[in-house]
Amino acid sequence: MLKIGQPRNAYDILGLPRSATPVQVRARYRQLLRRYRLETPTSELPGDERFRRWTNAYLVLTGPERREYDRRLRESRGRAEPDDLLGDLPAPRLTLLEAEAAYARRKLNEAVELARGAVKQDSRNAQGYALLGDIFREQGKYGDALTMYNYAIQFEPNNRRYWQLLQEVTALREGRAIPRRFRRERPSPLNRPARAYVLVAMVLLLTQLSTIYLRRSWGEPGLLFLPPNLIYNALANGFLLGLALAATAVIGPLDDELISYQVMGFGVETTPLGVLIALPGLVFFWAALVFYAIVAWLDEHLSLSVVIALLACALVTVTFIVVSPPERRMAVTFLAGNFVFFGFLWGWLLGSLRRRVFEH
Repeated sequence: MLKIGQPRNAYDILGLPRSATPVQVRARYRQLLRRYRLETPTSELPGDERFRRWTNAYLVLTGPERREYDRRLRESRGRAEPDDLLGDLPAPRLTLLEAEAAYARRKLNEAVELARGAVKQDSRNAQGYALLGDIFREQGKYGDALTMYNYAIQFEPNNRRYWQLLQEVTALREGRAIPRRFRRERPSPLNRPARAYVLVAMVLLLTQLSTIYLRRSWGEPGLLFLPPNLIYNALANGFLLGLALAATAVIGPLDDELISYQVMGFGVETTPLGVLIALPGLVFFWAALVFYAIVAWLDEHLSLSVVIALLACALVTVTFIVVSPPERRMAVTFLAGNFVFFGFLWGWLLGSLRRRVFEH
């Protein structure tokens, strides 16, 4: 069993990068709860150590304490366990957390009763009404969900998420298309300006042309039965493509996607995704695609950035295979992708550093 050190802070506990938004924190928290033992009664969860650690991390990263916690994290060089906020919660908030746990574990009827109990204890509990709206929407009760979201907005009128949910459930009730979500707080592959896609397309075209030109100067086999020209070309093409995709934010930063994002259930507590993807990819690139498909299915999380990165490397590798002489095609198929992927990771890293400099 691969063993990585114990989580050092709230971000490690949830397996999230430090740039994670509250929406991403909530989604990750519910994802972890969804895989919790169903036979454990919801009322017993607050006494479970693992549940307490997840919940304390969730409360810190979605509450007003996050700014102070991040400051403390910087001063302690990344080692700062979240405070035990769960033990000091008022009854309505604790009941609401139990309702959220029941909802995440697909115990919808129990979640409704708990959420109703939370808003009964605190009639101005906007989060409780919003959770009831989520549950009713899941059950197809769009009218009830609309009422709950209206209550949530009444007590938190500046919460954009509640307004968006209200618009979505209104569209569902009327049989219309769900409106587009508000612009993401972070760049994503789907909301980049046109110039970003044009630049990536130009770099991709350049890599394809350089690979085709390689056919004229193939050279004699060298390291691992591959000609030096191919190795240099594979490293350069992978590097340029990784640099372009990262610098234009078509893919997320390397540390967010492969280092900070932790996969639960591997090792002592968590394992960085990069250990499960990057390391196999450097040994045998095609294994990285298989490994990621398995990890994404088990972890119930699919990173579009990682998918784009792997597909981009696969496209360049396939081009090498097509232009290679028949007698060298087997070696190119098995080994060329390793060099493309290695160069891509360095380009991804440099492009991510460039973005950090300009963002700050």
